[in-house]
Amino acid sequence: MKTVLLATFNNSSQASILQSVLSNEGIEYFIKNGVVSSILNTPGFQIEVEVSEDDYERALEILKKGFPYLVDQPKHT
Repeated sequence: MKTVLLATFNNSSQASILQSVLSNEGIEYFIKNGVVSSILNTPGFQIEVEVSEDDYERALEILKKGFPYLVDQPKHT
């Protein structure tokens, strides 16, 4: 399964909110740098939330509603 970057967060609180909403909607997500970020608390070290390509459009709509300021971020594959 190929994943797509949905959003990046500077803190785990915001990432947790998105994770909860995605989970409630039945969208599987993957977290990169979550553990390292919470342990090291290093400035500039971002938590990345990825979803499968199949769920990306639905997840993007959720992101637009909850975190509209993140929608214009460049996406990586």
